[in-house]
Amino acid sequence: MKTVIESVKNTLSETGSLLGEGFQSATDLLKETLPNFYDVKNLTKVKVALITNDLIALAPIIEKTGYRAKEINIGVSVPPRIVFHFEKFAAVSASEIVSILKSNEDKTLLKVIVNTLVSADEFQQKLTLGNFKFNEIAIEIGIPPEVNVKFMNASAN
Repeated sequence: MKTVIESVKNTLSETGSLLGEGFQSATDLLKETLPNFYDVKNLTKVKVALITNDLIALAPIIEKTGYRAKEINIGVSVPPRIVFHFEKFAAVSASEIVSILKSNEDKTLLKVIVNTLVSADEFQQKLTLGNFKFNEIAIEIGIPPEVNVKFMNASAN
């Protein structure tokens, strides 16, 4: 199992230089969440509930950064997965976000989630979307963790 994890980490490091800061935040998410899922046989429904409850408790602080959790999906499988769907509802300056994170520096999960959201948002702003518009950022906490940026066809509404 450790060989697989090291291989994934090496691949992520090599790919990271291609994708920049957005990928770095996803890598940070991996580093923070992997210990929660490393020993899959001991991961229980209680552990999944604790992780979900921790993020729900952080929701009011995350909203101060301009992102709102709009949906949570929990995959009861082996390994389990939790997907948090966020929408950007307000533009908050980088200095305000830094200040919010600094005043909550004891909340590691908050830092990982907010930095991932900001990086994914910065990434989507660099895209030429044509008829598509930015819709949400989904953060999956599982093996492997994943960040998805969702776009919708504006003419489909």
